[in-house]
Amino acid sequence: MALDILSNDAVQNFVSMEACIDLMAATMVSVQQGKASLPLRSVVSLGDSGNAFVVMPGGIRHPETFGAKLISFFPGNTRFPAIQGLIILFDGATGEPRAVVDAAAVTAIRTAAASGMATRALAREDAATLALLGYGVQAEYHLRSMQAVRSLRRVLVWGRSREKAQAFAERNAARSGIEILAVEDAQSAVQQADIVCTVTSSASPVLEGKWLKPGTHMNLVGAFSPTTREVDTEAIRRARVFVEIREFALREAGELLIPIAEGALTPDHIVGEIADVLTGSIAGRTNASEITAYKSLGNTAQDLATATYAHQQAAKRKGR
Repeated sequence: MALDILSNDAVQNFVSMEACIDLMAATMVSVQQGKASLPLRSVVSLGDSGNAFVVMPGGIRHPETFGAKLISFFPGNTRFPAIQGLIILFDGATGEPRAVVDAAAVTAIRTAAASGMATRALAREDAATLALLGYGVQAEYHLRSMQAVRSLRRVLVWGRSREKAQAFAERNAARSGIEILAVEDAQSAVQQADIVCTVTSSASPVLEGKWLKPGTHMNLVGAFSPTTREVDTEAIRRARVFVEIREFALREAGELLIPIAEGALTPDHIVGEIADVLTGSIAGRTNASEITAYKSLGNTAQDLATATYAHQQAAKRKGR
């Protein structure tokens, strides 16, 4: 048995953002077609600090792979990434363990690539100003992802630390080749944006729906539990909302569950799954002034597909 180990650097070397965006689109269509087995994730709370151990098992058919993602989520980390862990890959034909893959690297790129997939399907073609609410790892990857699907001219970055937002802007401006500005408050960023990516660890809204201008597209990424959300009820009420998997969203997405509990919305406010748009069974954006939203939770099929792709590319590099 040859068990390969793929580090963070290996994943970054073998998985391009463009390839991962296409991979996420194919994966979500495959999931909707029933070509994946995806139990709900198990979250083990580790005290009152917000720390958690998350177990995400699953299996996919194309390629035929099964396994699990095992991660720690420590939002207060200052020395290490908030998300760390491993993805264990098994061969779907033989049951043989094949690879151990760095989960943080896979999570970083596939999360942003899924937002890229949704933005490509839902944002206006002429969207040129991006607002990033947050300045961590996901902000970095979302900048790359948004650049891959739209011709951005300006990026506005906001976070609770103006100094860190400024550092993000300076660090990424030269690499991206576009204007990146740190702004004083989230409102000013959102009011100017054509695309908004919320990539914070906040448990309560950092974006108010009244700030959104007509035609904006939102990628809602940071919150992943029934009691947390990054945007308020008005933002969801104003938007044409799409999710990854409806069943999971109605169990885990606080952006949707909290307004539903308030009586402000019903589950029918979800227009469809993103795969409905990708296959053409449901229209995405119906006019230029419509506000659209993609609620991202992440799922094991995305992790397994990305990790398997990285493993395949590594094997090709080795001539296997």
